Amino acid sequence: MPDGVDVTQDQDARASAWEGGAGSTLVLLHGLGGTWHIWKPVLNLLTPFHRVIALTLPGHPGGPALPFGVEPSVDLLADMLLAELRLRGIERAHVAGNSLGGWLALELARRGFAQSVTALSPAGGWQTDKDYAAVSRSFRIVFALLPLLIFLTVLFLRFAGVRRALNKQAMEHGERVPPADFHQSMNSMRNTRMLPALLTRMGIEGGIKPMRPAGIPVHIAWGEHDKVIPFETYGRPMLGKIEGSIGCTVSGVGHVPMYDDPEQVAAVIRQTITKVDALAA
Repeated sequence: MPDGVDVTQDQDARASAWEGGAGSTLVLLHGLGGTWHIWKPVLNLLTPFHRVIALTLPGHPGGPALPFGVEPSVDLLADMLLAELRLRGIERAHVAGNSLGGWLALELARRGFAQSVTALSPAGGWQTDKDYAAVSRSFRIVFALLPLLIFLTVLFLRFAGVRRALNKQAMEHGERVPPADFHQSMNSMRNTRMLPALLTRMGIEGGIKPMRPAGIPVHIAWGEHDKVIPFETYGRPMLGKIEGSIGCTVSGVGHVPMYDDPEQVAAVIRQTITKVDALAA
C-alpha cells in the first residue's frame, strides 16, 4: 500500500476538508459516521491528475452543522453539500463517494452538479422495509455500543489483530488503518449525533429514487466481500434504479475499500473520469 498523505504538512488534520493536487476537480464523499480521513490511502494516487477535495459531510464531526431544529435527511445533506461546494467556487466537478457518500454523489448528479459519478457500494438500494431494517439495525447497535467499545479497546488498538477484528464487517484489512486513525474513526461515529434521526428519516422516506443522470458516466462499483450491504440484496436493485449506470466489482475488498486496495479504488475512479476528460480534450 502506498504511503498515506501527511496532513500535518500543510493542513490541519481536524479540518472539515482536505484539498490538494491540480487538474479537473474531484470531490470525495465518505460514508455515514465517517470523515474525509477515510480517503487518505487514495489521495496520493489521485492528486497527480486532479484537484482533489475530500469533504466531511454535514452533521458529522468537523463538518458543517445542520440547521437548528431541522430533521436530517439525504436531501438536506445533498443540498448543504451543493451549497458548500458553490461557496468554494465549484459549479461542477467529478464526484466519488462510498456508502452514504455514494448515494450523495448520485444525488449531486440528479441536481446537475456532477460531471461523473463513481459510487462505491452506495447506500439507498434497498427494496423492502425488511432489507432496510437489517442495515439500519446494525448501525444503531454499533452506535449504541461505541462508547463501551472505545473504553475497552483504546489501549489495544496498536495490535493489528484487534483493529482487523473490530473492523471485519466494513473492511477485509482493517489492520491497515493506523491506530490513531482507527481511534479517530470510532470517535467520529460516536459523535455523529444525528445518526439515529437520519436512519429513522431514511426508513420513512425510502431509498434512492430512480434516476437517469443525463450525459454523464456513472459507475456503481461494489466491493466483492461487502458484508454491510451485500450486492445481491442492495447492489443489483441500485443498478436498476440508476438508468444508464455501469456496474463493476472491486475484487478482494469490503464495504469500505479505500484501505483494502487503494490502487484499485483509485483506478476505478480514474476510469470513470477519463471518459469525460477524453471528450473535453
